[in-house]
Amino acid sequence: MTDSALKGIRVVENTVHLAGPYCGRLLAELGAEVIKVEPPNGEANRRSPPLVNGEALLYLYYNSGKKGVALDLKQERGREVFRDLIARSDVFLCNYRPGAMERLGLGYGDLKKVNDRLIYVSVTGFGYTGPLSSMAGYDPLAQAVSGLMDANGCEDGIPKVNAMSLDYSTSMITACATVAALFYRERTGKGQFIDMSLHDSGVIFSVPWMGFQLSGMKYRHGNKSRVFAPYNMYRASDGFVMVAINEDGRWKAFLKSIGREKFVDDPRFQSVADRVKNYDDIDSIISEWSGRLTVKEVMDVVIAAGGASAPVRTIVEAQHEPHSISREMLIEMEHPKVGKLKIAGSGFKMSETPGRVTGRAPSLGEHNGEVLGGILGYSAGKLDELGRAGVIAKGPT
Repeated sequence: MTDSALKGIRVVENTVHLAGPYCGRLLAELGAEVIKVEPPNGEANRRSPPLVNGEALLYLYYNSGKKGVALDLKQERGREVFRDLIARSDVFLCNYRPGAMERLGLGYGDLKKVNDRLIYVSVTGFGYTGPLSSMAGYDPLAQAVSGLMDANGCEDGIPKVNAMSLDYSTSMITACATVAALFYRERTGKGQFIDMSLHDSGVIFSVPWMGFQLSGMKYRHGNKSRVFAPYNMYRASDGFVMVAINEDGRWKAFLKSIGREKFVDDPRFQSVADRVKNYDDIDSIISEWSGRLTVKEVMDVVIAAGGASAPVRTIVEAQHEPHSISREMLIEMEHPKVGKLKIAGSGFKMSETPGRVTGRAPSLGEHNGEVLGGILGYSAGKLDELGRAGVIAKGPT
């Protein structure tokens, strides 16, 4: 059995939707004990479609490998239980708008008094500082403000949402920051506050496109690359295929292989910069050729000429992609209500401490007894009394 990088680290998570929950899942994959604290009626994603037998698949995807506690933080007794848990933990992860946890008396300043080694991790839409810090933190809003939506747009000028990209990227950056803070604490004994935002990730992504705009180049290319041509998706007779040819010699070899020698010395296509300027002409040449061939035939020709090519899988096809299965990126997990469920495996491919998805997402309040009784030492009588008072709740399983 291989070891886990974050073995012995306890994370208390109070999150909703995607960016926070997925960051928590990443930490769980690395071996942390992640305890998800939800209100008695569960977090919002438990009720969001798609649903199978009443179970929300998004919740199951983003909360695998965690323990679940249903605790009412709006009650002072619930906050007392929560502070007891924080006192015995290493990391607190939340993704509510700035001020929400502070109004409950659970901000960084409050919890630092309970545990001065605590790493308090906040993931919000726009961060704790700046004019937009109070804005709702949804992924498309951050894409809109940061410029990413515009940069990802098509040539007709309509901005395009890059589906959930900032939720995912911010989750990953936040997990990296959390591990760095744990390493810093090992050296200094000091905890800290981590202020991560979707907006900041969007700006990081958008800066290269700002460079194109400043240089006078077109920056909206849809699926096309802004720096290479051809580097685009094309229609074949049986689907779509990506084609990437980034060197002059390979471009000329490709033209010869498809019987378009007349374009080899065409001044429009002599350099990468020339080809980017004349992308429409490049696309016309390739589309006219590729439309009569299968995806595999297109790929064979492009690769033989020294270029790169790949099939554009449909979602149905991607669920059976042999490469994903061989790298354990698509794994099956048994759920008591859904049955067999295919979810993403861990992307942490490490020789000594690989990431692992250790279990399914918890049912609401599933681990109340294990966490509050086992970790905090609450007696069965106290747990029963907290349940009768509505401080903890065991929801539907």
